[in-house]
Amino acid sequence: MMRPAARTAARQKGFTLIELVLVIVIITVASMPLFSLFTQATSSLLSNEDLQAAVQLAQEKAEDVLAQRRNQGFASVATGTTPEAGVYNGFNRTTVITQPSPAPAGCPGGSICNDVVVQVDKGGAVLAEIRLLLVDY
Repeated sequence: MMRPAARTAARQKGFTLIELVLVIVIITVASMPLFSLFTQATSSLLSNEDLQAAVQLAQEKAEDVLAQRRNQGFASVATGTTPEAGVYNGFNRTTVITQPSPAPAGCPGGSICNDVVVQVDKGGAVLAEIRLLLVDY
């Protein structure tokens, strides 16, 4: 025959159903902030991809302007605004070339300079901008 102390020890070897449910609830509540970090990381990754694409599109256009200047001469780079809609996955690119007067800082004395601004936006928000100065030397 079992003694009362032995019966009590036999009953306390495992967890009750209530204890298991409480542990599951505690783990679930504690893991919620961790799941929100995954959501934020995904959104941050998409934002970084957009920024990287915008910078590459701006750099591509700036290099095109520089190549035109180098290959065809300073006069071939006409002043004005050139909008390009839907360049890549909803990105828009605008190139503005002006000949400011007086000459901007950095323009050598007696030289003619063009100010080139390349902006890339997506959804109306400017994500990248590159400025450069073309000099007629």
